[in-house]
Amino acid sequence: MLAIIVSNVSRKCLATLAIIKITFNNLITTIESSRFVLLALTVCILAAFCTSCATHNVPISYDPGITTTPSLPCSVVLRLSKEFVNYEHVNPSDISNDEFRAPYGPAFQKYAIYVAQSVFGDVQVFESQPPNNTTKLLIVPRITSSDLKQPEIYNQYGLGGVRVASGALSIHWDFNDPMTGNTMSSMNINSECSNPVPARKLMHSEPFDEFFPKVVDCLMIDLTSKTIQRFNASKDIQKLCGH
Repeated sequence: MLAIIVSNVSRKCLATLAIIKITFNNLITTIESSRFVLLALTVCILAAFCTSCATHNVPISYDPGITTTPSLPCSVVLRLSKEFVNYEHVNPSDISNDEFRAPYGPAFQKYAIYVAQSVFGDVQVFESQPPNNTTKLLIVPRITSSDLKQPEIYNQYGLGGVRVASGALSIHWDFNDPMTGNTMSSMNINSECSNPVPARKLMHSEPFDEFFPKVVDCLMIDLTSKTIQRFNASKDIQKLCGH
């Protein structure tokens, strides 16, 4: 009798274990299926975002115009590196924003030549050639930093707020001995600009068209003005030019 009872209990235990195993396997299958669905959904969402992202080239209309009468009648060589005249700022795209590229190079070239010719009487422009014996200074500009920030929302300007884009540039100038190449003086010029526009004006236009071109042009104009002022006010530059 005892053997029969034990046998029945064993059968029930085995049956229960079989049910538990089947249930566990079904649960694992459900979890794996859920993971696959979640993964597929994530991929679809990322693909949708990537499809909507785009690359924009910021147009730069900077034109400094005709140079003014130079304040220091001395001969200088302006050396423009390939990195400087081909410089391009890139705002990388992320999951929610497009990529923006600002080709500063041509504007930097105009800026450097305009500044040099507005301050110094005789300016020779080279990429790598050595200056002649009459040159008093070798001046070399280089970009040290650049920034363009996407429009942000501020509400203190009334209904709908404003969208503000901003940017910054930093140019370093070295004043070198034309024969040895040793740096005798240096100067860093910084520029910052922002462009606020009421959000209601952007209902039928892209923020890219409204913001970044104006910010970039503002940066270049401000940079030009500050550089000429700093050069003219520099006692070191005057001494190096023999004045």
